[in-house]
Amino acid sequence: MKSVIVYRHTTFFRIMKLAVTLDDLRKGLLGKTTAGSGLFLMGANRIHTFGMKIPIDVVYLNPFGLVIGIEEHLMPNREGIAFEGTRHVVELNAGAIRRHQITVGEQWHWQ
Repeated sequence: MKSVIVYRHTTFFRIMKLAVTLDDLRKGLLGKTTAGSGLFLMGANRIHTFGMKIPIDVVYLNPFGLVIGIEEHLMPNREGIAFEGTRHVVELNAGAIRRHQITVGEQWHWQ
C-alpha cells in the first residue's frame, strides 16, 4: 500500500497509508489492532467497521479537501455517518480528532 503526505491548512499533519485500489478500499483496517498514522481512503464516500477489532475516529472530506464531517470513537461493527458530498475518508486511531483538535471546516491537502 502506498503512502500520502497530509497537511491541515498549510501545516504538515502526517504521512498516512493510502488506499486507492478496490482491494485496498475493501480491506481498509480489517484485522489491524491500530490505525497507525492513519488510513486515507481515496474516493470513498462511506465506511463501516464490520469485522474490525478497534474503535476509530473518522474524518470525511469533500472533493476539495474540506472537512465536512467528523465521527469520534466509531465502534466495531457499525456503519459510519453518510455525509453528503463526501469523496474521501480518513480513518484514525480513536481519540485523534480530539487530541489534534480536528474540526469541520478545516482545509486539508495531500500529495
